[in-house]
Amino acid sequence: MELTVVQREILQELINLYREKNRPIKGTEIALRLNRNPGTIRNQMQALRALDLVDGVPGPKGGYVPTSKAYRALGLGDEGEIIVPIYKEGKKVEGVKVVKIEFDTVSHEKYCSSKIHIEGDTKHFNIGDVIRVGPTYHNKIIINGKIIGRDDIHRILLIDVLGVSSIPNIKVGEVGIKEVYTINPNDTLKETAKLFAEKNISGAPVVDNDNLVGIISLHDIAENIENIDKKVKEVMSRNVLTIHKDEKIYDALKIMNKNNVGRLVIVDDNNKIVGIITRTDILKIISGKFPENFHT
Repeated sequence: MELTVVQREILQELINLYREKNRPIKGTEIALRLNRNPGTIRNQMQALRALDLVDGVPGPKGGYVPTSKAYRALGLGDEGEIIVPIYKEGKKVEGVKVVKIEFDTVSHEKYCSSKIHIEGDTKHFNIGDVIRVGPTYHNKIIINGKIIGRDDIHRILLIDVLGVSSIPNIKVGEVGIKEVYTINPNDTLKETAKLFAEKNISGAPVVDNDNLVGIISLHDIAENIENIDKKVKEVMSRNVLTIHKDEKIYDALKIMNKNNVGRLVIVDDNNKIVGIITRTDILKIISGKFPENFHT
């Protein structure tokens, strides 16, 4: 694809800003960075959208986002290799990836349909198949649906949407609990249970001389209820899983699921505890209930 020097410059700056801010980028932001007229940026964006290199996001917080085709056009291999998978009967369909999702009838009172544009052979799918699309790269959108039509020429699957979920592209440090209560390893389970009840929490990191040495939960206390005078260090979990404050909540959920744990300790660049995030916190965010301390 042949792009003009100006188009390549604008597209590269859009990608740079998008990587920095993880949100749609306004044309005025690009104009400011490149010291160009906003009208010029706006006109060029229309051309880039026509080439399917840029998508527009409407609304007051909207702007422009680069497509996977944009990364390929600039020779940026990593992001250009983004693959949105599709699953049938719980198994990933190899050789097929989703390139575009369109919702057709979101206002219909009885059903919602969607067009799934794919790269690969549509003949892997049949009418009536239940499929899962995603997660998508940015907001981890997952769509479950039943195939009700198939266009082999344009490689489109028409599905009746059964459900849509999304894990927002948010850093754990932005939504994790900031007020973290820590436990001394020499505290008793009785003392710890009392603190949990007073602070209405179900777990806390165990810290000794500013070092993270374990984690204790209500479950651990319940399993040792007959020995409530035991010290925390005798029953705590020493395999403490941490996550950096700049990692995304999707990554936190993957770590929790892989290790069958319900909370992660959030740390900064110096491995200092700055918060804690639980599975319940993430599920609330997925349902649309953001914590009071979160600001977009």
